[in-house]
Order: sequence, then C-alpha cells, then structure tokens
Amino acid sequence: MSSEADIEKIVEQEQGLVFERFDEDIAYRLVGHVRDAANAAGKGIAVGVYLWDRTLCIGMTAGASSHNITWAERKVGTVRLLHKSSYRLVLERGDKPRLLEPSWAADPASYAIAGGAFPIHVKGLGFVGAISTSGLPERDDHGFGVAAVCAALGRDPADWMLRPA
Repeated sequence: MSSEADIEKIVEQEQGLVFERFDEDIAYRLVGHVRDAANAAGKGIAVGVYLWDRTLCIGMTAGASSHNITWAERKVGTVRLLHKSSYRLVLERGDKPRLLEPSWAADPASYAIAGGAFPIHVKGLGFVGAISTSGLPERDDHGFGVAAVCAALGRDPADWMLRPA
C-alpha cells in the first residue's frame, strides 16, 4: 500500500476513533489490551496512556525495557506538538531526517519522529492525550495502539487498521 493511502487511512482513524468520555479506567483497559495482544504474539512492548498533564497508565511485556518507555514518551511529545499520529508524521515526512526542524526549538530528548503514538480524541473536546507503544517496528507499534482504541470503543479493528505493508 502506498504512503498516501496509509496517510489517508490514518487521518480516517484520527477523525473516526473518538471517545464519548475518557478516564483512568479506559486508559487501564487500553494498556491491558496492548499487553494481552503483545503477549499473545510473543512481542516485547511498552505502552503508556497519557493526558496532556499526566501519565495515566504504563505497562510492559517481557522483552521491553525502560528505554522503550522513554521512546513512547518522546512519541507522545510529538503528538502533543502536532496533534496527529506520530506514524502519520513519519509517512508525511518521507525521506526527510527524523528530527524536527531547528526553527521549531523542539528538544530531541522530548520528541521523536517515530511511529507508535496515536492521539486520543474526546467528542466535544478534541485532543486530550495519546496512547503510545514502543518495541516493535513503527507500523506495528501504531497498529497495536489503534487496535486497543478500537477495542475500547467497541469497533471492529479490521475496519480501521492499515493494510499489511
């Protein structure tokens, strides 16, 4: 599938996967879903759910490390800055360097152009936070987060996922 088609699908995900409300219990379910799916697939992954002002929940599976949490948090920084999926940014930038432009004054220690952070939207509020995963190839990290959001919203992930690369 082309980058353009993937970008189109990610925009559809961002616009269509919207919560009526969001709280700590939903965050916990998102993290649990990612952990369960990663364990079932035998994958080491770190996952976190973040509001703009705080971390709500973090989880890991065997094979992930604290370094993966650092990456997840940097990806969330990028979503906070640009209000879009970090994987969408990767695809939109194409072969440009994986650093934000110096004119943005964005510290690379706080931001990462790498797939895996997906914005959390609440109806009537807009962006309120993000779910972020780290430990897998960035397309897969993105997919694990989107699948968890689908599960929490009672949506069929098959309707929302990117097609296999």
